[in-house]
Amino acid sequence: MVELNGLLICVPLYAAGILLVGASISASIFVFHVGVVPLIFKYSKSFRRNLVFANFVQWPLHSDYEEPKSCGIEGARNLSIEYHSKVDNCEIKIGIWHILPKTIYERLKNNFNTNTDKEELNKIMDEELIKSKTPIILYCHGNSNSRAAVHRIELYKFLQKMEYHTIAFDYRGYGDSTNIKPSELGVVEDSLVVYEWLHDTLGKDHKPPIFVWGHSLGTGISSHLMGNLSELSMTLLERSTPLPLPNGLILEAPFNNLADEVRQHPLSRLVTWLPYYEYTFVAPFLSNGEQTFKSDEHLCKAKKLPILILHAKDDMVVPFLVGVKLYKTIVQSRTETDAKIKLHAFEKKENLGHKYICHARELDVVTREFIMENVKKPE
Repeated sequence: MVELNGLLICVPLYAAGILLVGASISASIFVFHVGVVPLIFKYSKSFRRNLVFANFVQWPLHSDYEEPKSCGIEGARNLSIEYHSKVDNCEIKIGIWHILPKTIYERLKNNFNTNTDKEELNKIMDEELIKSKTPIILYCHGNSNSRAAVHRIELYKFLQKMEYHTIAFDYRGYGDSTNIKPSELGVVEDSLVVYEWLHDTLGKDHKPPIFVWGHSLGTGISSHLMGNLSELSMTLLERSTPLPLPNGLILEAPFNNLADEVRQHPLSRLVTWLPYYEYTFVAPFLSNGEQTFKSDEHLCKAKKLPILILHAKDDMVVPFLVGVKLYKTIVQSRTETDAKIKLHAFEKKENLGHKYICHARELDVVTREFIMENVKKPE
């Protein structure tokens, strides 16, 4: 009977202990959530940089960039550009893939299958690029992973079937490019150098149409580049004449600026009730000089650049709302004599989300229509 009474006494004491421990853990989580996280967000540049660029995420692991076929894309070559970065004052190497249109790859398939000398293959593919009668797409990818990410491979295959040349590359800190910490101006500089390389490779006599395609964070990078192309050409490249704008800019899942993207991100709902939310979570992206990605401001300056915005209504990473805000801001900045901007929305029932607009049923029609409208006829 004594043992039973002892047991009866111990059970509620044990349960009370568990409740106290649970309450302590909950209180600790709450304090961390409302106190520590906002301070980290506000004052840690490294934390914000990792959050924005997420270049520490590299998947798939151990990609063989030298052999694009091993990553799932055929008819492609690997090359690189090396230059001295004025932004970080160091040497930078940028890894690039050049992916052929489908019919050209079919014609040259033997050159890939018979292990043609790399130098010879590069000459052949340079020739195909220079004399191309179909558009060339310069692709600026989003954050995390590399140009070998699965959803990016899916887009390359789509562009390949559309008979476009594709130039895909990795910014500093990604893939096989130089592993240093990225910044907004740093990755814009990388994109500028690749754009210059493409422009100079094509020469002056025959210019195939060039379109820049950005996805997610890549829309912020490409918008910064296109909106300031003249200035960047002279300051970072020291060119006497600025690089010309491309035939058009395609923005897939874009945001109007990084501060609004933070405000509208689904995870922000966990902290928007905090009285210091704007000060700690949003303000750092308004004027920190490192990550603001103000696409709305940049593109309002590029009035002669045709733009196509592609956005899925079920995008949970970059909400459709911020894509619409970008569209409306650019429309308001332009007159009837300026280049046109289009917004194509994909319905929720298609389940395309943030990464898979490349699977949209009408993407081929929408893309081809925009490109054909903006291919300059030979004079």
